[in-house]
Amino acid sequence: MRLLYDLFFLIFGLLYIPCLLMRGRLHRDFVQKFGFLPADVTGLERPVWIHAVSVGEAALAAKLSARIKGRFPDIPVVVSTTTQTGNDMIRKSGKGVIDGVFYYPLDMRAVVSRAVRLLKPRLYVMIETELWPNLLEELCSKHIPVVLANGRISDASFAKYKKIRFVTKRILRGIDRFCMQSEKDAERIRQLGAAGGSISITGNIKFDEKTALAAPAGFDKEHLGFREGDEIIVAGSTHFPEEAALVDIYGELRKGQSNLKLVLAPRHVQRTDAIKMYFEKAGLGYRCFSDVLKRDSADQGRYDVLLVDTIGHLKDIYSVATVIFIGGSLAAKGGQNPIEAARWGKAVVFGPHMFHFREVADIFLESKAAVCVKDVPRLKNELRRFLEDPEARKQIAGNARKVIEENSGAAGRTMEKIESILSGK
Repeated sequence: MRLLYDLFFLIFGLLYIPCLLMRGRLHRDFVQKFGFLPADVTGLERPVWIHAVSVGEAALAAKLSARIKGRFPDIPVVVSTTTQTGNDMIRKSGKGVIDGVFYYPLDMRAVVSRAVRLLKPRLYVMIETELWPNLLEELCSKHIPVVLANGRISDASFAKYKKIRFVTKRILRGIDRFCMQSEKDAERIRQLGAAGGSISITGNIKFDEKTALAAPAGFDKEHLGFREGDEIIVAGSTHFPEEAALVDIYGELRKGQSNLKLVLAPRHVQRTDAIKMYFEKAGLGYRCFSDVLKRDSADQGRYDVLLVDTIGHLKDIYSVATVIFIGGSLAAKGGQNPIEAARWGKAVVFGPHMFHFREVADIFLESKAAVCVKDVPRLKNELRRFLEDPEARKQIAGNARKVIEENSGAAGRTMEKIESILSGK
């Protein structure tokens, strides 16, 4: 079985590299994926190794690392990521609390064996159920403890894992602590073969976002090119064909509200050129956020739409919104984390396809802290309602703040499990 698994990864790698070359996305650090780790990482003495797939998990890794360093300042912490955007973000957000960053090795026995031999980690922490069989078996064989942090099992993942439960059960035996987001996640991991005594419900670390009132420096309306009295729809992490629908909605709503503006942040920034065509076809003036960041840009005129073509800024741009739409939820892509939007005390609207964040979405809906719409016409109606009704915005924003405050504390509870291993309790 493991031989077939390794063979699959070898074939995948041989096919994947030419694809990256054609797309211009093969970077110099790609060799790290084959176990050739940087010297600043391998030179550390028995670090804690945290794995975060991409941007969302990288933010959680920074939080956990800060807590580990606060409790154990002499223990190094390194973070691996799968994506380049996650790697870039952790290098920025983890300054002072992370000692090294590298790309996650491919899950082939020879590769992970080399990575573990070079790192010699004292603890491995994976965020949100990244089950890589060869790495987990290698760690287990070296008696290196493993913690699953912020663990969750989506509907789709649960269905897949159940089909190979005989394999999943063996993999899960290599994990010492399961820190799950909810009772449902805990029950699912138990059904898949995790030992009951190793499972804890610690909550969702993403709720550990401090609620905020004022826009951070450089992200107020004036700096973004808007007027103080403008009303702003922020559509975050959008997918095709949501952008076209949002442009149409914006065109209709602004007929009765001349001070209405739109901020559109696609989930994949490489799509920005295609999205610009929607604005041009609709006759809308637009500006890219990358130009806004260049404070000396010659284009300082007013515009209708701000196109966010950068990574890592959306969570702060949410601060200027009047109402927020969570992308990927009408386009059946699983949605995005609504907590980052709601923490600013804004009205939040999303579609029915929030399956990647189902537990969080359900909590918000049950508490009347967000609104779910079934289709584009209903989205237009809800956006109009919130734009025209300040009291409705105030009510839903208050509910959202309460939800976040009531569900916070997961990072501390997760740290207790990590601390019990690091301190040998």
